[in-house]
Amino acid sequence: MQISGVVNVFKEKGRSSRYYTNKVKQLSKMKTGHVGTLDPMAFGVLPIALGEACKFIDYLGFDKKAYIYRIIFGKTTETLDAESEISDEEAWNFEKNDLLRVLEEMEGAYEQVPPKYSAKKIDGVPMYKLARENIDVDTASRAKTVQIYKNRLLKFNKEKSYTIVMSEVSTGTYIRTLAFDIAQRLGTISYIDYLMRYYSGPLNIDEAICIDAMDEDDLIPVDTLIDLPVIKLHEKRFKAVQNGMNSYVSDDFNEEQYKVYCADKFCGIGYVKKDENGRKNIYMKKVYKYEDN
Repeated sequence: MQISGVVNVFKEKGRSSRYYTNKVKQLSKMKTGHVGTLDPMAFGVLPIALGEACKFIDYLGFDKKAYIYRIIFGKTTETLDAESEISDEEAWNFEKNDLLRVLEEMEGAYEQVPPKYSAKKIDGVPMYKLARENIDVDTASRAKTVQIYKNRLLKFNKEKSYTIVMSEVSTGTYIRTLAFDIAQRLGTISYIDYLMRYYSGPLNIDEAICIDAMDEDDLIPVDTLIDLPVIKLHEKRFKAVQNGMNSYVSDDFNEEQYKVYCADKFCGIGYVKKDENGRKNIYMKKVYKYEDN
Protein backbone atom coordinates (compact mmCIF):
# COMPACT_ATOMS: atom_id res chain seq x y z
CA MET A 1 0.00 0.00 0.00
CA GLN A 2 1.21 3.49 -0.85
CA ILE A 3 1.84 5.49 2.33
CA SER A 4 0.68 9.04 1.76
CA GLY A 5 -1.53 11.58 3.49
CA VAL A 6 -1.62 14.04 6.38
CA VAL A 7 -1.43 13.06 10.03
CA ASN A 8 -2.63 15.26 12.89
CA VAL A 9 0.24 14.93 15.38
CA PHE A 10 0.13 16.21 18.96
CA LYS A 11 3.31 18.20 19.47
CA GLU A 12 4.62 18.21 23.02
CA LYS A 13 6.22 21.21 24.72
CA GLY A 14 10.00 21.36 24.46
CA ARG A 15 10.30 19.58 21.11
CA SER A 16 10.96 21.29 17.77
CA SER A 17 8.67 20.83 14.77
CA ARG A 18 11.60 19.31 12.90
CA TYR A 19 11.91 16.62 15.59
CA TYR A 20 8.40 15.44 14.73
CA THR A 21 8.85 15.46 10.96
CA ASN A 22 12.06 13.47 11.38
CA LYS A 23 10.33 11.05 13.75
CA VAL A 24 7.45 10.48 11.32
CA LYS A 25 9.99 10.03 8.51
CA GLN A 26 11.77 7.35 10.53
CA LEU A 27 8.52 5.54 11.28
CA SER A 28 7.07 5.72 7.78
CA LYS A 29 10.29 5.61 5.70
CA MET A 30 8.69 8.35 3.58
CA LYS A 31 9.39 11.98 2.80
CA THR A 32 7.70 14.30 5.33
CA GLY A 33 6.92 17.98 5.82
CA HIS A 34 5.05 19.92 8.50
CA VAL A 35 2.24 22.38 7.82
CA GLY A 36 3.15 25.41 9.96
CA THR A 37 6.02 25.57 12.45
CA LEU A 38 5.41 25.62 16.19
CA ASP A 39 7.94 27.12 18.61
CA PRO A 40 9.64 24.60 20.94
CA MET A 41 7.72 26.02 23.93
CA ALA A 42 4.39 25.56 22.14
CA PHE A 43 2.32 22.40 22.00
CA GLY A 44 -0.78 21.14 20.23
CA VAL A 45 -1.79 20.46 16.63
CA LEU A 46 1.07 19.89 14.18
CA PRO A 47 -0.15 18.58 10.78
CA ILE A 48 2.53 16.52 9.02
CA ALA A 49 2.36 15.45 5.37
CA LEU A 50 3.84 12.13 4.21
CA GLY A 51 4.85 10.85 0.81
CA GLU A 52 3.07 12.28 -2.22
CA ALA A 53 0.99 14.51 0.09
CA CYS A 54 4.10 16.67 0.62
CA LYS A 55 3.67 18.06 -2.88
CA PHE A 56 0.37 19.64 -1.88
CA ILE A 57 1.25 21.38 1.40
CA ASP A 58 0.83 24.81 -0.20
CA TYR A 59 -2.72 23.90 -1.25
CA LEU A 60 -3.99 22.72 2.12
CA GLY A 61 -6.82 24.81 3.52
CA PHE A 62 -5.07 25.58 6.81
CA ASP A 63 -5.05 29.36 6.63
CA LYS A 64 -7.10 29.71 9.81
CA LYS A 65 -5.54 28.61 13.10
CA ALA A 66 -6.51 29.00 16.76
CA TYR A 67 -4.20 29.41 19.75
CA ILE A 68 -4.77 29.55 23.50
CA TYR A 69 -2.03 31.44 25.33
CA ARG A 70 -1.22 33.11 28.64
CA ILE A 71 0.08 36.67 28.70
CA ILE A 72 2.15 37.87 31.67
CA PHE A 73 1.82 41.66 32.02
CA GLY A 74 4.43 44.07 33.34
CA LYS A 75 7.44 41.95 32.33
CA THR A 76 9.08 40.97 29.07
CA THR A 77 11.96 38.94 27.64
CA GLU A 78 14.20 39.17 24.58
CA THR A 79 12.26 36.35 22.91
CA LEU A 80 8.82 37.58 24.11
CA ASP A 81 8.26 34.18 25.71
CA ALA A 82 9.48 32.13 28.65
CA GLU A 83 12.47 30.76 26.71
CA SER A 84 14.73 33.59 27.90
CA GLU A 85 15.32 35.63 31.06
CA ILE A 86 13.23 38.63 32.12
CA SER A 87 14.80 41.67 30.46
CA ASP A 88 12.51 44.46 31.63
CA GLU A 89 9.81 45.14 34.23
CA GLU A 90 7.37 47.97 34.77
CA ALA A 91 4.25 48.75 36.75
CA TRP A 92 0.86 48.50 35.02
CA ASN A 93 -2.73 49.27 35.83
CA PHE A 94 -5.78 48.53 33.69
CA GLU A 95 -9.09 46.77 34.17
CA LYS A 96 -10.84 43.84 32.51
CA ASN A 97 -13.00 46.16 30.39
CA ASP A 98 -9.86 47.83 29.02
CA LEU A 99 -8.51 44.45 28.01
CA LEU A 100 -11.80 43.45 26.38
CA ARG A 101 -11.82 46.70 24.39
CA VAL A 102 -8.27 46.18 23.10
CA LEU A 103 -8.93 42.55 22.16
CA GLU A 104 -11.92 43.66 20.10
CA GLU A 105 -10.03 46.58 18.53
CA MET A 106 -7.30 44.25 17.31
CA GLU A 107 -9.66 42.00 15.37
CA GLY A 108 -9.44 42.32 11.59
CA ALA A 109 -6.44 43.25 9.44
CA TYR A 110 -3.36 43.85 11.55
CA GLU A 111 0.15 44.83 10.45
CA GLN A 112 2.59 42.78 12.46
CA VAL A 113 6.36 43.10 12.79
CA PRO A 114 7.99 39.66 13.17
CA PRO A 115 9.94 39.12 16.41
CA LYS A 116 13.71 39.13 15.99
CA TYR A 117 13.81 35.67 17.55
CA SER A 118 11.79 33.89 14.86
CA ALA A 119 12.29 31.28 12.16
CA LYS A 120 11.66 33.84 9.42
CA LYS A 121 14.66 33.81 7.10
CA ILE A 122 16.78 36.67 5.79
CA ASP A 123 19.00 35.64 2.88
CA GLY A 124 18.45 32.03 3.92
CA VAL A 125 19.39 32.57 7.58
CA PRO A 126 16.72 32.32 10.32
CA MET A 127 16.31 35.59 12.21
CA TYR A 128 16.84 33.89 15.57
CA LYS A 129 20.36 32.90 14.51
CA LEU A 130 21.14 36.50 13.54
CA ALA A 131 19.74 37.70 16.88
CA ARG A 132 21.91 35.24 18.81
CA GLU A 133 24.95 36.65 17.00
CA ASN A 134 23.85 40.21 17.88
CA ILE A 135 23.39 41.09 14.21
CA ASP A 136 20.93 43.95 13.85
CA VAL A 137 17.97 43.31 11.56
CA ASP A 138 15.48 45.90 10.38
CA THR A 139 12.39 43.98 11.48
CA ALA A 140 10.04 46.93 10.87
CA SER A 141 10.67 46.75 7.12
CA ARG A 142 9.51 43.13 7.20
CA ALA A 143 6.07 43.89 8.63
CA LYS A 144 3.26 41.78 7.22
CA THR A 145 -0.51 42.20 7.30
CA VAL A 146 -2.23 39.26 8.98
CA GLN A 147 -5.83 38.64 10.03
CA ILE A 148 -7.12 38.34 13.57
CA TYR A 149 -10.50 36.71 13.08
CA LYS A 150 -11.49 36.57 16.74
CA ASN A 151 -10.00 37.25 20.18
CA ARG A 152 -11.71 35.63 23.14
CA LEU A 153 -10.87 36.45 26.74
CA LEU A 154 -10.84 33.20 28.73
CA LYS A 155 -9.49 34.49 32.05
CA PHE A 156 -8.10 37.68 33.57
CA ASN A 157 -6.32 37.67 36.93
CA LYS A 158 -5.19 41.20 37.78
CA GLU A 159 -3.73 40.18 41.12
CA LYS A 160 -1.36 37.67 39.46
CA SER A 161 -0.75 39.86 36.39
CA TYR A 162 -1.90 37.46 33.71
CA THR A 163 -4.64 36.79 31.20
CA ILE A 164 -5.53 33.77 29.06
CA VAL A 165 -6.73 34.47 25.52
CA MET A 166 -7.89 32.39 22.58
CA SER A 167 -7.14 33.93 19.19
CA GLU A 168 -8.25 32.71 15.78
CA VAL A 169 -5.72 34.03 13.27
CA SER A 170 -4.39 33.66 9.74
CA THR A 171 -1.23 31.79 8.79
CA GLY A 172 1.95 33.70 9.55
CA THR A 173 0.69 35.37 12.73
CA TYR A 174 3.22 35.45 15.57
CA ILE A 175 1.32 34.99 18.83
CA ARG A 176 4.26 36.30 20.91
CA THR A 177 4.11 39.56 18.97
CA LEU A 178 0.31 39.72 19.12
CA ALA A 179 0.47 39.34 22.91
CA PHE A 180 3.11 42.06 23.19
CA ASP A 181 1.12 44.42 20.95
CA ILE A 182 -1.97 43.83 23.09
CA ALA A 183 0.06 44.85 26.15
CA GLN A 184 1.46 47.91 24.36
CA ARG A 185 -2.05 49.16 23.61
CA LEU A 186 -2.77 48.79 27.32
CA GLY A 187 0.31 50.84 28.19
CA THR A 188 2.58 48.06 29.36
CA ILE A 189 4.88 45.20 28.28
CA SER A 190 4.42 41.42 28.29
CA TYR A 191 5.59 37.95 27.38
CA ILE A 192 3.83 34.61 27.03
CA ASP A 193 4.61 31.51 29.09
CA TYR A 194 2.01 29.11 27.65
CA LEU A 195 1.06 28.52 24.01
CA MET A 196 -1.22 25.84 22.60
CA ARG A 197 -2.32 25.48 18.99
CA TYR A 198 -5.94 24.43 19.38
CA TYR A 199 -6.64 23.84 15.71
CA SER A 200 -5.09 24.26 12.29
CA GLY A 201 -7.64 24.36 9.48
CA PRO A 202 -9.97 21.36 9.93
CA LEU A 203 -7.60 19.55 12.31
CA ASN A 204 -8.18 20.09 16.03
CA ILE A 205 -6.44 19.06 19.21
CA ASP A 206 -9.16 16.60 20.26
CA GLU A 207 -8.23 14.36 17.33
CA ALA A 208 -4.43 14.81 17.48
CA ILE A 209 -2.47 11.60 18.00
CA CYS A 210 0.63 10.71 19.98
CA ILE A 211 3.43 10.16 17.49
CA ASP A 212 4.43 6.82 19.03
CA ALA A 213 0.91 5.48 18.43
CA MET A 214 0.71 6.50 14.76
CA ASP A 215 -0.42 3.97 12.16
CA GLU A 216 -1.76 4.05 8.60
CA ASP A 217 -5.34 4.46 9.81
CA ASP A 218 -4.39 7.91 11.09
CA LEU A 219 -3.50 9.20 7.61
CA ILE A 220 -5.96 11.67 6.14
CA PRO A 221 -6.12 11.63 2.31
CA VAL A 222 -4.56 14.90 1.19
CA ASP A 223 -7.24 15.65 -1.42
CA THR A 224 -9.93 15.82 1.28
CA LEU A 225 -8.05 18.77 2.80
CA ILE A 226 -7.77 20.78 -0.44
CA ASP A 227 -10.59 23.25 -1.03
CA LEU A 228 -10.82 23.41 -4.83
CA PRO A 229 -13.52 22.49 -7.36
CA VAL A 230 -13.30 19.04 -8.97
CA ILE A 231 -12.74 17.83 -12.52
CA LYS A 232 -13.25 14.14 -13.29
CA LEU A 233 -11.55 12.79 -16.40
CA HIS A 234 -12.23 9.57 -18.29
CA GLU A 235 -10.31 6.59 -16.90
CA LYS A 236 -8.53 6.20 -20.26
CA ARG A 237 -6.67 9.43 -19.47
CA PHE A 238 -5.14 8.06 -16.26
CA LYS A 239 -1.66 7.21 -17.59
CA ALA A 240 -1.50 10.44 -19.58
CA VAL A 241 -2.40 12.47 -16.49
CA GLN A 242 0.16 10.55 -14.43
CA ASN A 243 2.73 11.67 -16.97
CA GLY A 244 1.65 15.29 -16.57
CA MET A 245 -0.10 15.57 -19.91
CA ASN A 246 -3.00 17.96 -20.46
CA SER A 247 -6.53 16.82 -21.34
CA TYR A 248 -9.46 18.40 -23.13
CA VAL A 249 -12.35 19.48 -20.90
CA SER A 250 -15.79 20.93 -21.45
CA ASP A 251 -16.19 24.65 -22.12
CA ASP A 252 -18.46 24.70 -19.06
CA PHE A 253 -15.42 24.72 -16.76
CA ASN A 254 -14.07 28.11 -15.65
CA GLU A 255 -10.45 29.05 -16.18
CA GLU A 256 -9.19 28.30 -12.66
CA GLN A 257 -7.52 25.59 -10.56
CA TYR A 258 -9.15 22.21 -9.95
CA LYS A 259 -8.61 18.95 -8.11
CA VAL A 260 -8.23 16.35 -10.85
CA TYR A 261 -9.61 12.81 -10.55
CA CYS A 262 -9.26 9.98 -13.03
CA ALA A 263 -10.22 6.31 -12.69
CA ASP A 264 -11.67 7.25 -9.29
CA LYS A 265 -8.24 8.32 -8.07
CA PHE A 266 -6.96 11.73 -7.04
CA CYS A 267 -4.37 12.67 -9.66
CA GLY A 268 -3.33 16.13 -8.55
CA ILE A 269 -4.06 19.78 -9.25
CA GLY A 270 -4.41 21.41 -12.62
CA TYR A 271 -5.64 24.64 -14.13
CA VAL A 272 -8.03 25.15 -17.03
CA LYS A 273 -7.22 27.48 -19.87
CA LYS A 274 -7.73 27.65 -23.61
CA ASP A 275 -5.10 26.34 -26.01
CA GLU A 276 -4.03 28.08 -29.24
CA ASN A 277 -7.13 26.68 -30.96
CA GLY A 278 -9.46 28.13 -28.35
CA ARG A 279 -10.31 24.75 -26.82
CA LYS A 280 -10.21 24.36 -23.06
CA ASN A 281 -7.66 22.01 -21.49
CA ILE A 282 -6.77 21.02 -17.97
CA TYR A 283 -3.02 21.47 -17.54
CA MET A 284 -1.46 19.54 -14.66
CA LYS A 285 0.36 21.70 -12.13
CA LYS A 286 1.05 19.07 -9.45
CA VAL A 287 0.75 15.35 -10.14
CA TYR A 288 -0.03 12.80 -7.45
CA LYS A 289 2.00 9.80 -8.57
CA TYR A 290 1.07 6.21 -7.82
CA GLU A 291 3.72 3.55 -7.24
CA ASP A 292 2.26 1.12 -9.78
CA ASN A 293 2.29 3.67 -12.62
